[in-house]
Amino acid sequence: MTTSSRAEASALLLQNARIHGHPTATGVVIAGGRIRAVGPTQALRQCMPTETATIDLKGGALLPGFIDAHIHLLHTGLVESGWQIALQGRSRSETLGALAAACGERTQQEWVVGYGWDESTWAERAYITKKELDTISTSIPIVAIRLDGHLLSANTAALAQLPEETPEELVDSAQGILREGAVASLRSRIIPDFDAASTALDAAAALCHRLGITGVHTMSGLSAPHFDAFMAHRAKRRLHIRVCPAVGRLHEFAALGIHSDFGDEWVRFGGMKGFADGSIGAQNAALSSPYETGGLGALNYSDETVQAWIRSSNDAGWQTLIHAIGDRAIDQVLSAHEVTGSDPSLRHRIEHLELPNREQLSRMKRLGVMASMQPNFTGNWSGPESLYVNRLGEVRDAASNPLRWIIDEGIPLAFGSDGMPPSPLYGLHCAVNGAYDVQRVSVNEAIDCYTRGGAMFGFEEHECGTIEVGKRADLVLLDEPPTVRPNEIRDRQVLRTFVNGECVYERGETA
Repeated sequence: MTTSSRAEASALLLQNARIHGHPTATGVVIAGGRIRAVGPTQALRQCMPTETATIDLKGGALLPGFIDAHIHLLHTGLVESGWQIALQGRSRSETLGALAAACGERTQQEWVVGYGWDESTWAERAYITKKELDTISTSIPIVAIRLDGHLLSANTAALAQLPEETPEELVDSAQGILREGAVASLRSRIIPDFDAASTALDAAAALCHRLGITGVHTMSGLSAPHFDAFMAHRAKRRLHIRVCPAVGRLHEFAALGIHSDFGDEWVRFGGMKGFADGSIGAQNAALSSPYETGGLGALNYSDETVQAWIRSSNDAGWQTLIHAIGDRAIDQVLSAHEVTGSDPSLRHRIEHLELPNREQLSRMKRLGVMASMQPNFTGNWSGPESLYVNRLGEVRDAASNPLRWIIDEGIPLAFGSDGMPPSPLYGLHCAVNGAYDVQRVSVNEAIDCYTRGGAMFGFEEHECGTIEVGKRADLVLLDEPPTVRPNEIRDRQVLRTFVNGECVYERGETA
C-alpha cells in the first residue's frame, strides 16, 4: 500500500477497482483534490476515519484521466453547441441536406458553417464544390470545412467576402475550394462572439468529461473575445486547459512577460503553434516524392521564417508546436532546430509527424524534439483501399504514423485527437490495432501516451498523468481494462470521470 499520511476526515475512498499501474491495489483514497493512498481496499479501510465517504467502483478499471495533447477545444465546442453544423460521419447527400436545413433557419446576413465532411468515405471521392453549395443558396454565405481543417468549400456568397489580401494561389474560385492560408482568411470573417465562444467551451468541457478527458492542450488563435471566454468561469468547467496560441502572437505575449506554463490551475499557456505544411487529405502536406495524383504539396513558409519562429520562441521562453505532416516539412522543422540550436528544456514538439523517415527520427532524438501524434488518423485513413493509399500509395501508407519506431527510438510521445473524433478510447484502439505493424503499440504504451505523455508535454508530470500519491485526483473509470479485449477498446465505456477528486461525469446521469 502506498500512502502519504493518515487521510483527512473529508477523504473519499474509491474501492473495488482494477487500478492501472497498481496490479495488487483495489482502492484509492482522495482528499483535498489529491491522491492520498493507493492499495488493497481492505487495508485502506483500516486506516480511514469511520466517516469517510466511499464509492464502490464495482470492479471497473480506474485509469489516470486522459490528456488530449492536440485538440481545437473551441472549434469542438462550436460543433457540440450547434453553432457550427456537424457534418462528420454524414454521406454527401446528408451533408448537403444538413447545410440546406441550416439555411432554412438563417437570415440573409447569417453564415452557415459546417464542419467535418470527409469525401474519402463517399462513393464519389470528390470535394464538395461551389456549384453544389450554390444550389442550396446563392445569397446566404455557406462554408463547409473538411474534417482536417486544411480545406473548405464555399458558395458564391461566401467567396464574395474573402479578404482582399487572401493569396490567390490558395483559392480555386471556379470550384469554390480554399486551402491553408485562404481557409484562415475566410474563417476570420466568421468569428463567434464572447457568448457563443463561452457556450461552446462549456459544451466542449462537458463532452471531454463524457469521454474521460481531464486535461487538454488546445490549439487556438486566441482573438480577444475567445481569450476572455477561456478565462471566464474557467474553474466551473473543471477541465485543465493548456492554450497554445498562433505563433504570430508571440511578440504580443512576450512583451507582457508571458511564457510557456504561465497561468493558473485551470488555464495555462502551452506553446506557440505554427504550420509548416497542410494535410494528406487536402494534398498539401509537403512531400519529397509526388502524390499518386501528382504534385509535391507545399511548404507554407520559408526556412528563414520557421527558423525565426523557433529562435524568437526560445528567447522568450516559449515551447513551439509546429505542424509538420510530410517528410519535406518535417525536414524543414528539424533543420530549423539544428540551425537555431533550440533549447530541449522547452520541450519543443512536432505536431502530427505522419511521414517521418528513420533518419529524421534519429535527428529528433538527438535534438530533444518530441512527437505529438493522433493515432485516430490511421483508423480514419490508413490501410487497404484507404485515403492514404489513394494519395500516397501502399508503400508510403505502410510507413505512415510509425508509432512503433518512435517509441523504440526513445522519443517522448503524446497522443491527441485533433477532434477526429475526440474520443481517447478510439485513439487508443487505433494505436493498438493499426493497419500495419509500424503503427501498432501495446495497450499500456498507448495508455501511457494518452496520460503520462500529455502530462510531460505540458510540464505537468509532477501533477498528473499517473495514479500516484500526491498527484491530482484526475481519474477515469472504464467498464473494463483496455488490456482485456484489446481489439475492442473503442467499445469500452466511460463510467465516471473525476477532476481534482470531484466526480464531474457519471454514466447514466447525462449519457
